[in-house]
Amino acid sequence: MSPLREFRSLTVRYEEDIKIEPLRRYYLIFEGANTERKYFQGIDTNRKELGINSHIELVILHKGGEISSFSHPIKLLELIEEKKKSLKRDGKFDKAIDRFVIVFDRDSYEKSEDYVEFVEKASVGNILTVTSPCFELWLILHYEDAVEKYVVPNKDRLFDNEKVSRVHSFASNLFSEISGTNPKSGSFFNKLKGGIDRAIEQEKTLDQNILRMAIEIGSNVGLLIEQMREDPRDAL
Repeated sequence: MSPLREFRSLTVRYEEDIKIEPLRRYYLIFEGANTERKYFQGIDTNRKELGINSHIELVILHKGGEISSFSHPIKLLELIEEKKKSLKRDGKFDKAIDRFVIVFDRDSYEKSEDYVEFVEKASVGNILTVTSPCFELWLILHYEDAVEKYVVPNKDRLFDNEKVSRVHSFASNLFSEISGTNPKSGSFFNKLKGGIDRAIEQEKTLDQNILRMAIEIGSNVGLLIEQMREDPRDAL
């Protein structure tokens, strides 16, 4: 099996020009090949502006070669567990600072009971970052009054998130109409970064509990970003 490739900030430098060693490291793996990965790469690139703590490192895991098509959450769990084993074999695993994050969509599962079974299994030793129905819901929340304007009026259609064209589900099409941007393009993050705090606050009006997302619209992406803004030294 092809190994996961790591993309990380090789040096994190601030005004005082001092390299800061991480006290918490997030390894992130994504269901999608483009949107989620590019979003979190945007967060890492703009980390100082967005308030990501200087003691936190993001490691973006990229699926290439024979595993490039692995997208189902079950496959992501297998890959992240293999990554842990690889880090341990190489003496690079640090239980005190390493966190492993699986970013996926609730609508990867047709049956709510299958989704709940996976969540209960995968949440042991991992952080699950989930959007219901899909990541485009989180992107929509970056826009002003998004819950009132876009989410509530389309609640049932968003939850079902059926395909509306060859390339779009209902949620991805709604985001494209709102933003004028294809979420799979490489340039969408710059349009959204000014709305991240708004998205975090609007997310709190939806369900952030990943088990309840089996039957509800929701997201906990904002919770992860808030964690990344915390100072890990406070937990020592």
